[in-house]
Amino acid sequence: MDEKKGLLDGLFPPKFDFHAMLVSQAEATVKGVELLLSALKGERDHNLDTLVELDRSTDEFRHDMERKLGEAFSTPFDRQDIYSMSRQLESVMNFARTTLVEMDAFDVESDRCMLDMTEHLLVGTREIAEALRVLSGGLDKTDRIIKVLRKEEELLEETYILGMREVFLLTDHMMVLKKREIYHHLKDAGRALGASADILHRAAFGMG
Repeated sequence: MDEKKGLLDGLFPPKFDFHAMLVSQAEATVKGVELLLSALKGERDHNLDTLVELDRSTDEFRHDMERKLGEAFSTPFDRQDIYSMSRQLESVMNFARTTLVEMDAFDVESDRCMLDMTEHLLVGTREIAEALRVLSGGLDKTDRIIKVLRKEEELLEETYILGMREVFLLTDHMMVLKKREIYHHLKDAGRALGASADILHRAAFGMG
């Protein structure tokens, strides 16, 4: 009896709840962006260490999910989309961490543009988490969220351009280079929002 069960387990590995895993990763990513925003508002020292540790633990979680994805017999939606969504969430978390690490290393203070970009990033990341929670409801429940995601990406990009216009007026050329680096991390994190919207649309269509 045990041998038969072992054979069946080998043919049909246990079902993993990838939907719940993505929700957990998204919620951790929201926490990461919240830490970044709080740090930009003045609570940098404590939040830097916390964000670095959260990024590390989330990365371990993602690697474990990818291993399970390779073992799974079936998935709630296309496994490539599950993998891609996880990678986009990882990108947001990594850019949040890198932004704060480099601000600390380069001795860059936050400005209004950085705060605005991060606020748009936070709204978008929260929407990703909500979209994943309601994903099984199909396109009707995710369409509104996807529109918000695209709008936040657009607003973040516009804020980046306005901010860089001000940065290029600075007389301290070294600070121009430093701020440009920080702004780019936030802009790239924003682009992950747009990529996530595309993945969510496909996934909702497949599950609807």
